Amino acid sequence: MSPIVKRPVVLFMGVCFACVILIYYQSSHSQGKPHYEGVCNSENVNSAIMEQDDPCILSLLRGQYLHPPSKNMLSLEAPEVTNPSMGQAQSILEILKNKENGFFVECGALDGELRSNTLFMERNLGWEGVLIEADPKNFVKVQEKNRRAWTVPACLSTSTSPKTVVFKQAFNQGRISQNQLDDQNRAGSVQVQCFPIYSILAALNRTVVDYFSLDIEGDELAVLKTIPWNNVRIQTLSVEFIHDKEGKDQIKEYMTQQGYEVVKEVTDPNWLANDFIFNKI
Repeated sequence: MSPIVKRPVVLFMGVCFACVILIYYQSSHSQGKPHYEGVCNSENVNSAIMEQDDPCILSLLRGQYLHPPSKNMLSLEAPEVTNPSMGQAQSILEILKNKENGFFVECGALDGELRSNTLFMERNLGWEGVLIEADPKNFVKVQEKNRRAWTVPACLSTSTSPKTVVFKQAFNQGRISQNQLDDQNRAGSVQVQCFPIYSILAALNRTVVDYFSLDIEGDELAVLKTIPWNNVRIQTLSVEFIHDKEGKDQIKEYMTQQGYEVVKEVTDPNWLANDFIFNKI
């Protein structure tokens, strides 16, 4: 008779163990995605494998990198300049029919004023947005302008994970170093934290962007490829193509695959603009 008694006990224990596993799995997975459970600091988010919208990354962004819009008056060096954009903003607003109260993302933001593609939208059309600038010197200038937009002192990651990189400072031509080991100790190079653009949007609870201005001196295509396009709606973009090592045709082809059309190219004889204008079809 003893085997008959033992079998239900073993079965019960097995079922309970399976329940424990299921409960643990459900508690540590939200919508099928595992969450990082360690300390949320730059070192850990840079080394651990986690989703772009992992709560740990979002917590770090919200706590240390997302600076809220200024409540002070704009402090511009040339307030008489109505629209400092070199044609990108004008082209975007033509597509959007001078839309009011939109949302923008601008990277790199430079000093928040010079050749800004979003300042006119903010000043005259009531737009909100986020300014992303990797160069620490430039970021100080961005904050001094008192823009009514979120500001982020970071670079956009060229992968789907956060990382720290060597950044070469050069005012309007600064960029992520292409020779990380060689440049790390050189004058004019600094360590900068990068985040995927989707992580920044998730930290702001944003899935809809009316205009994304991307000008980062050569890593544009790599950044675009990190975006989970099914999770966000970006209506228009201006994307600089002149420095990207893959070439402008690769940018155009990739964006066409994502459902965008090239409306026009904005160029300037002094190389102050070399951008595709994309619109979501």
